[in-house]
Amino acid sequence: MATVKWTGGHQSSVLCVAVNQTTGTIASGGELGELCIWSDTGELLHKYSRPGADCTSVLFSKEKHSILYAAFGLEILMFDVSQTLELVYVFQGNQDEVNQVQLDDKEQFLAACDDSGEIKIFSIGDKKVFKTLRFKHTNICSTISFRSNHPWEIISGGLDCRLIHWNFSTLKCLNKFNMQELHSTSNDASLYMVNPPFVHHIGKNESGSLYACALENGLIAVFDGSSRHLKEKFSLHAHEQGVSQVHFHGDNTLISGGNDYRVIVWDLSKAEQYQEHENLVMNGDCSPEDKRNEIITVLCRVKIIAHPHKVNWLIPFVRSGHLFAAIADQTCEITIQPL
Repeated sequence: MATVKWTGGHQSSVLCVAVNQTTGTIASGGELGELCIWSDTGELLHKYSRPGADCTSVLFSKEKHSILYAAFGLEILMFDVSQTLELVYVFQGNQDEVNQVQLDDKEQFLAACDDSGEIKIFSIGDKKVFKTLRFKHTNICSTISFRSNHPWEIISGGLDCRLIHWNFSTLKCLNKFNMQELHSTSNDASLYMVNPPFVHHIGKNESGSLYACALENGLIAVFDGSSRHLKEKFSLHAHEQGVSQVHFHGDNTLISGGNDYRVIVWDLSKAEQYQEHENLVMNGDCSPEDKRNEIITVLCRVKIIAHPHKVNWLIPFVRSGHLFAAIADQTCEITIQPL
């Protein structure tokens, strides 16, 4: 199957994409405050503009298939896309530009992280700020993910290289990870120690047993979420430049995109075969942990796909039994990439 480009919607870079997994509708947000709604065949259905603020994050409700959330500057706009692009409500509370919005599994709460390092938790029912999480990130909070099967918990990552595990009801920090400490590859003067491990994106698998973190140093840190506390399982030596996106399809298929113009498909179930391949000859100068991670990287990597531009956002979806990714990059186009 060929790669397809969708054009005619955006005038500048597309920053984010979301797929309605039920209807096949795709939403894209971009610079110049542009929000576009596309049919599953690439027809531009609706367009909304909010000059003065980029559209930095879009998210479809899974419970109410016609509801779309889109972040513009300090605000999150709630739309009904069933007939037209009808603005239903504007959530306000963030003090700086919103980077990502997320819904919890029961869709009782909407979270928005921003450039100030704060996370606002909005109650969907009364549309008010329920809690504010602050003082743990010392830089931009770039990404958030509600924790599956743990209704009051959320995970956040930022440009302070920290991953924070919160109970947002009690405002308590349950755990925190410093990626600079976890990923200090002392023996290899390569990309992995030159670039700081900013946390750009968090993805979780369908069951909530795995969490993946896209890092600026080219690594993907994979965490075990099957028990009460998160713990790191392994890291993938994934991209030659920063990893911008990580998204799961199902429990074991992971799709990553980066600033190295590549999209990579991973099968994380293959990590369990590590001990069978422990004697693979890898970089002889690396530590035992790095050797293990290099072997797991080779085992799990399924496919590398060249992309002509740096990846801003991607989202996997299934159509007619085949896996695709909708990709937003530095152009005004959306790429539909077979995986």
